[in-house]
Amino acid sequence: MQKTRLRAVIAIVAAATIGLTTVPQAAYAATWTRTAKYERWTGFNALERGQGIANDGTYFYYSGLMSMVKTRISDDHEVAENNFAIPADLSNTFKSNHIGDIAYHDGLVVAPLEDGKNGYQNPLLALYDANNLNYTGRYVKLPLDSLPGGVPWVAVDAAAGLVWVAPWTQRAEEGTDRLIAYRLNDLLTAAPGATLAVDHTVKLSRPLSRIQGATMYNGELYASVDISGDKSVYSINTVTGAVNWQFKQDVEPKDEVQGITAVDLGPTGGQLHVLNVGSGLKSIFMYLQHYTVSGQ
Repeated sequence: MQKTRLRAVIAIVAAATIGLTTVPQAAYAATWTRTAKYERWTGFNALERGQGIANDGTYFYYSGLMSMVKTRISDDHEVAENNFAIPADLSNTFKSNHIGDIAYHDGLVVAPLEDGKNGYQNPLLALYDANNLNYTGRYVKLPLDSLPGGVPWVAVDAAAGLVWVAPWTQRAEEGTDRLIAYRLNDLLTAAPGATLAVDHTVKLSRPLSRIQGATMYNGELYASVDISGDKSVYSINTVTGAVNWQFKQDVEPKDEVQGITAVDLGPTGGQLHVLNVGSGLKSIFMYLQHYTVSGQ
């Protein structure tokens, strides 16, 4: 999200938030544990991976503020990169200057683009070739009235044929405590520059502000939330809107949690994988943590 930036390089902009209470839900018997292994990057490698993550089962795809990187899951070997992933026509026309948490679907990387310095007036989704990370020339506009604070993440629910986003700041009294669904087929077939029609919305059982990234896992949406005192992962039932706390992320208080993706790498590799921005002042660093589940 543009309101959170890599420390020591990118200014952090404060946003209005709603306090969340991390109360585990008894109905969920799953126990999440951080695995011993994690990846850490500094300098330019951190900058180009600082916002989002997706996967296709073989490769991880990362987004930075304006860049994308593709690496092998098995050994973190980089196989493709695009250091200037936001095309000039979008940055010039819509002032797009930030990529959020991305999603993968059928050979494409779906990227949310924001124009924070322009007051978040143009939320976009752009499509990239997952093979080489090149922009395909295809993008859609999202209705501004449903996303007043930008589009910090996107998640693809291929099984349901839907694409999910949500408002950055959520308040029940303002009606922003909800998920927003678009048809996946509409995204894939829309003419470049078309405005994507909202298919439906799902009211959440409680507001969930400052979602930095989300991903589908076992039929539910898992969201990485960055609030002081509550850097947690929540599951959201996309039919009922029920929100359930899953686990607190193992991060330092001043770290920023970022994008999240799901791929089953076994008990030692984990099923949920979350990007974090380190809070050290002497270096720029990102790290990727892996969480494994039991009792589900």
